Amino acid sequence: MAQIHALAKQAPLFYGVLWINVAILVYDHLDHCPPWLTYLPLLLFTIGCTTRGLHYHRLSRCALTGEVAYRQLQTLNRAVFAMFMAMTGWSIVLTHYGNAGTQMHVMFFMTFTMLASIFGLMHVRSAALCCATAIPVWGLYFLSIGNTTQQLIAGSFLVFSSAATYLIYVYHEVFFSLVKQHAELHRLGSENLRLANSDLLTNLPNRRSFFTHLDSALAESEGRALHVALIDLDGFKPVNDTYGHPAGDAVLCEIGRRLGSLAGPHCLVSRLGGDEFGIVLTGLDAEDGVAEFGRAVCAAVARPIVLAHGVVQVGCCVGLAGLGESGRNWARLIEHADYALYHAKAQFRGSAVVFSRELERRRDWRDRVQQALHQADFEREMRVVLQPLVDAEAGRIVGFEALARWTSPSLGGVGPGDFIPVAEGIGIVCRMTEILLVKALAAAAHWPPGIGLSFNLSSQDIAHPQIAARIAVLIRASGVSPARITFEVTETSLIQDFVKAKQTLDALKALGCTIALDDFGTGFSSLSYVHRLPIDRLKIDRSFISEVTENDTCRDVVRTVINLCRTLKLGCVVEGVETAEQVSVLTNLGCEMMQGFYFHPPMEAEAVDALLARTDRIDALLAAPARAA
Repeated sequence: MAQIHALAKQAPLFYGVLWINVAILVYDHLDHCPPWLTYLPLLLFTIGCTTRGLHYHRLSRCALTGEVAYRQLQTLNRAVFAMFMAMTGWSIVLTHYGNAGTQMHVMFFMTFTMLASIFGLMHVRSAALCCATAIPVWGLYFLSIGNTTQQLIAGSFLVFSSAATYLIYVYHEVFFSLVKQHAELHRLGSENLRLANSDLLTNLPNRRSFFTHLDSALAESEGRALHVALIDLDGFKPVNDTYGHPAGDAVLCEIGRRLGSLAGPHCLVSRLGGDEFGIVLTGLDAEDGVAEFGRAVCAAVARPIVLAHGVVQVGCCVGLAGLGESGRNWARLIEHADYALYHAKAQFRGSAVVFSRELERRRDWRDRVQQALHQADFEREMRVVLQPLVDAEAGRIVGFEALARWTSPSLGGVGPGDFIPVAEGIGIVCRMTEILLVKALAAAAHWPPGIGLSFNLSSQDIAHPQIAARIAVLIRASGVSPARITFEVTETSLIQDFVKAKQTLDALKALGCTIALDDFGTGFSSLSYVHRLPIDRLKIDRSFISEVTENDTCRDVVRTVINLCRTLKLGCVVEGVETAEQVSVLTNLGCEMMQGFYFHPPMEAEAVDALLARTDRIDALLAAPARAA
């Protein structure tokens, strides 16, 4: 292919020069030769040069395959051999006409034509050698019939031609080496480009390739549907912690394979980094189809994965966004998909969420909350409210859970479900936690010694290296006994960094505090956390309680968790109790500790003091007007 490309670039010039030499030679013999020996050869040579010159001009503009280039070389060899044999015969015939001057012209014509052709065809050694086959014929002819001067010139021609033939081999090796180097450089360049745009573990396109492809897809998406899906795995870190990084790598490769198989050939699946994947989707017009694809992704990821050491299972959240809501700006498209993913992780674990106008309103609200948090005076604006924790069998209050409340000067009252995730996202939740804990401890300091305090810690709290030491200082300053304090953590917070979480919980346990696992039953590996962490109490998630009176499965789950707590000698608390029927069912199942609006909604610290000053019996709660709030 390189030989043909090199030849094609110079062939038109080569044929043009050759034709001019032939035309001059014909002109010099017009008065000495018959027309069939001048005009006819010139005509044939003109047709041949024009045809071959145009042919190679077209070849220079074409992309050749190896097979086509090889056929062109074979044709070239045959054409060169035939042309130079014909020219040799024609030149020999011309020497029989004219005088000594025209003979010398013929001799110099053939000499320079052959040498010029050999050097012009040096890129193609086989063609140059075909041209050189005419040299001995021409040289020996003049050695045999010429005068002394012509014989000497013929001898010099043969010597020089022999050197030129040797140079053909030398140049061919140099050219071949250059071609190999160029091919190797091209291969290395292609490999470097592939590595720069590929994820080395999964062989999927990487983050850079993802955004490049998305930019191109947006430019070509006129009138076509285009969506982006962002995927974040749930429960992946415990796989690394339990089985090691090779197992985690195997999980990522398998997830990448599943996503590639699901997306199809017209969609780009990329690994964006860590346990995050992205897909550029084309061809899904209806929103229902996009949502269905998201659910299919969740189902595909959730299938068990067989590893060398056992079977693992992870989940994922998917955020999707399309051009309809995002316009043709890829940054805005990614922003919308990312917010849909955030919403899925915060509200609907293991599900897919498609960005919509409603989500856009929520995002705008979140942005306002974020801006207000940056400007907030937590000491003045934050407070804690307290919800009773009761022993239903004994009929008494045993503690209160502290819940955060924020009243913003610009936004008014903002619920914890709105501001706590935002505070975690911008990295200020630890400062908020310390202020709220001080307020909660100040309230608990006025309670009787038998009344406990439950306080929630976020994922950033338990991952902070100094949080246990700071909490110890605050507890000592409050005068509240650590034995009265329970710190509640969720499984989601433990997933973020299990090692640091265990270190923090061990330190809090060493202080004498109680550790409770909140929202039990909604995570991916609850029993593993119960086994490996210093857990003293489980809180059954309210999602199982809302239907416990009519749903047998919910009752079975609650009964199983209660029996598990008895076996492991753990405390058990049921949250979200709202009706007397639920209390009756839960009591029959063996549950003693309960919490919920049925007993009392969260109350201010002053109301707690007033209540405990009267009694710690739960019948006072049930008779309180605040219960109807």
